[in-house]
Amino acid sequence: MSTPPPVGKSISVKVDAQLYDDLTTMLATGMTVSDAVRSALRIVAGTYRKVWDHTDVPYGTRPTIDRWFIRRYDAGQHPEPGSIQTSVPTAYWDRTTPRPTDAPPRTTACHTAPHERPTTVRQAR
Repeated sequence: MSTPPPVGKSISVKVDAQLYDDLTTMLATGMTVSDAVRSALRIVAGTYRKVWDHTDVPYGTRPTIDRWFIRRYDAGQHPEPGSIQTSVPTAYWDRTTPRPTDAPPRTTACHTAPHERPTTVRQAR
């Protein structure tokens, strides 16, 4: 395992076709390349930390992220163009295997000891 560069030092990444396409997508929101990298790393690294703290995936093991949920678009409450996401998405675990078109159940999050899965509580609709 390598270590990150010291705080304040730049990083460099070779741009391949996939990274180019990903950056093009993120830059369409008005953010800079640096902001796009920071935003993407914040989301992924924060998700890894939550998985390691709240599931049985061992620290240092790359978890598989196979689902995502996006809030409904509201023209009056969208982020400013060029802004980055500084928060980490809320974790969602479902013990069942829903069809890909199923929406996730409404759940009440509960804090558990590290490496214990939270209990899913279905709320009345």
